[in-house]
Amino acid sequence: MLKNNDIEGVVKYRFPEAVALIITKNKTGKVDLCPVGFFTLASWEPKAWVISVYKTHYTTSVLKDTKEFVLCLPSFEQVEDVLYCGSVHGWKIDKTKNIKLKFIQSKHIKPPLIDNSIACFECKVAEEYDAMDHVLFLGEVVASYESNKNWKDKIYNWDDKKLGTLKLGGKSKKINYSPSFKSLTNVTGWKLKI
Repeated sequence: MLKNNDIEGVVKYRFPEAVALIITKNKTGKVDLCPVGFFTLASWEPKAWVISVYKTHYTTSVLKDTKEFVLCLPSFEQVEDVLYCGSVHGWKIDKTKNIKLKFIQSKHIKPPLIDNSIACFECKVAEEYDAMDHVLFLGEVVASYESNKNWKDKIYNWDDKKLGTLKLGGKSKKINYSPSFKSLTNVTGWKLKI
């Protein structure tokens, strides 16, 4: 049975949420990385991601000025750098000086890709929307890249800067929701690797 609770108490159930890195490059060449949990594919044709960034973040300022970004799905082996990038402010520090991530030149935009990540998407901002204390940026994908990393190695936010990954273990089966498939099977055995 559902019971009424304060919004802060209930919103925690969105966790775990996948983490992406938004990579920007300002007009003087400074690269910045901003971890976000608020992102989703917003259009199939053309492909477009929507990201939500705090209005006061350095990344927001650069996005408004340059209108381009890389959305990166980092692998779990990059978790320490992701955590660092979310712990310091781009207004005050050049994050690239204190991380081990290797950058690769993009083909169509100025912000770089991150080597050994699961996937990267070069995006050009098509629209931006005021979203109360955030700004939504709709980024049309102009190029995409994948590595040999497994999607199961994605980084998830488990709340309060506890980053981990999900590993399938035990018995698991694919659930097919197509109308022609008549039975659903359970997926069990998720466990957290921190």
